[in-house]
Amino acid sequence: MPSPTRLQCPDLHDLSSPPVLSDLRPGYRVARWDSPADLAPDCRERLHHILRDLAARAFAADHSGYWRNRVGSGFFDQISTLALILGPDGVPVGWGGYHRHRFASRRALYLDAAGVVPAHRRFGLSAALMARFLTREVLAHPLSPTYVVLRTRHPAVYSAWRDGLGRHRVHPHRERPLPARVRRLAGDAAAWLGDGPRLDPDTLLVRDAYRMFDGDIYGVRPHSGDERLDAYFDREIGPKDALLVVARVSAPALVRILAGRALARRSTGRPPTGGRPRAATRDDGLRHSVPTGAGAGGLIPGGRP
Repeated sequence: MPSPTRLQCPDLHDLSSPPVLSDLRPGYRVARWDSPADLAPDCRERLHHILRDLAARAFAADHSGYWRNRVGSGFFDQISTLALILGPDGVPVGWGGYHRHRFASRRALYLDAAGVVPAHRRFGLSAALMARFLTREVLAHPLSPTYVVLRTRHPAVYSAWRDGLGRHRVHPHRERPLPARVRRLAGDAAAWLGDGPRLDPDTLLVRDAYRMFDGDIYGVRPHSGDERLDAYFDREIGPKDALLVVARVSAPALVRILAGRALARRSTGRPPTGGRPRAATRDDGLRHSVPTGAGAGGLIPGGRP
């Protein structure tokens, strides 16, 4: 087992701003930067290469142009928190991050690009990382809700948020109209992303959201296993389109989710997302767990945060 206070990966040694290290799952740790802007240029370039290579493995597609544009446009100065998931040998196997922002005068987290390489998806790492992010941010302001915003074209990601928080807290909801507050918040978020004119305010579909990609986002089109949901995504969301997801997270709801996961671990002896390996297209197979933006969640234009 690696030391909890030492980094094994040579590319993470001697950084101008060392990360905070913490355990995530048995055998896995998180290296987290809460002020990525403090990283020196050569350190940013090292992390750039790590993120680029992880994305290629996680998505089975070349995302080098996307990451080159994002880093060149100030990615490390804009993101609030950046994290790498470290495997048992100390080598990065996944990543995630988020931006703190206010949309429609409401406190919000925008989930940035995230993913886990296929060989490590069966351990619930993405769910654990998202739970860590939400716990830090939501419980820091327990008296008012926090909104989570992400863009995705992965139906399993959308489904996992609905299953984790409850369908009435996650939008869009195909059977109900959008509340006025969610509509305003989504409009502000789309404008911040540079997607304002491309957002359908009724469905929260964003046309050509991933226009910064030269090729495909995924090597294989993602599916959730829910035939109706997969058919909707296949029919309505084109290769470069996305769904803007808005979730309302309160401290009591988050505590209930975390308590349920803890009870599940205690009764089964393993995390609820553990067990046999699942199909890679599920991208961490997160039904009935703390939701995640990993995989498709939060990919955003290189020119904007």
